[in-house]
Amino acid sequence: MVAGGLPAGQRRSRAARPLALQPDRSKGGRVAESVFTRDGDSYVPTRHARSPWSPDGLHGGPPAGLLARAIERFVDDREMQISRLTVDLFRVVPNVPLRTRVEVVRSGRRVLGVDAAVIAGGVEVIRASALLLRRSEAPVGGGVYPPPPGPEGYPSQPGIGRFPRVEPPPGTPLVRPHLLGFHTSVETRWVSRPDEQPPTTWVRIPMAFIEGEETTPLTRAAALADFGNALGNLAGVGRDLSYINADINLNLIREPVGEWLCVQIDHRDEAAGVGLVESIWYDERGRYGRVTQSRLANGR
Repeated sequence: MVAGGLPAGQRRSRAARPLALQPDRSKGGRVAESVFTRDGDSYVPTRHARSPWSPDGLHGGPPAGLLARAIERFVDDREMQISRLTVDLFRVVPNVPLRTRVEVVRSGRRVLGVDAAVIAGGVEVIRASALLLRRSEAPVGGGVYPPPPGPEGYPSQPGIGRFPRVEPPPGTPLVRPHLLGFHTSVETRWVSRPDEQPPTTWVRIPMAFIEGEETTPLTRAAALADFGNALGNLAGVGRDLSYINADINLNLIREPVGEWLCVQIDHRDEAAGVGLVESIWYDERGRYGRVTQSRLANGR
C-alpha cells in the first residue's frame, strides 16, 4: 500500500504536520538556508545537499533524511519506534526535485515493516526499509555508555572530511576538493583528531533540513548517519584510496536528543576492495545507536 492509506488498524497521523520555525534573519535580514525547500509535494535540493563528487548529485545523507522523515510522517502510532533503518544507495541521487513514496510491507501489533523510496523524474533512485517495534515498560538492560566529552569546550569548524569550505573563483570549473555540499555545510567539533584512535567528533546540521520545518530527531540521525564512512576514510586508508559506501544501516535503541550528535569509529575492515565500517552514535545522554556501512574501494 502506498502513502495514500494504511492497513486496517493503522490510523493516519493527525500530528504529522511539521512545526513551523520562525525565520532566522540574523545575517543581514536574510532567511537562513536549508538543505531542501518545498515545491508542492516535491523537495528541491539546495547547495547544502550536494555531493563531494559532483554538483549534479546529492550526498547520501540528505536523501536518507528524506526517507526517515517520510516513514516517520506515514506511521501514526507514536509508540512504534524505528529500531532499524536500512538505506540502499543503488545510484547517485540526482540534484533535481524529489518525491517520496512509502508502503507498509508487514503490519502487526508489535512489529511493523515499512518500505520507502525517493523518486526523481518518475524513477526510483534510493530505497529504504524500516523495522518499527512497539515501546513498552521494561527494565533497562545492557551497559551504560556515557557520551564522549563535548561538544562544549571544543572548537567548531565547518564541514567534515578533506573538503575545505571554499567556492572556486568565478569561471573556474568545479572540481571535487572545492565543492560545497552537505559535507561542508555541517558543523563539527572534534574530540579526537581523525588520525587518533578512535576518531570522534560531534556534528550538527546548522540549518533547517526542510525549509520552514522543525527537524525531527529521527531525520537528523538518518541524515548524519552517512558520515560514519567519511570518518572511516579519514581514519587511514591512504591518500590514494578511499571507500564509498553502498548502504547505511542505522540501529536505534531510542531517538536521539539535541542538535549535536557524536560519531565515533568503532571498527573498520577492508579486503580485496570491499570493506565495512561501524560507527557508534551518541547524544548528550549517551549512546543511542550504531551504524554499519558496506564499502567499495574508490581510487583517487
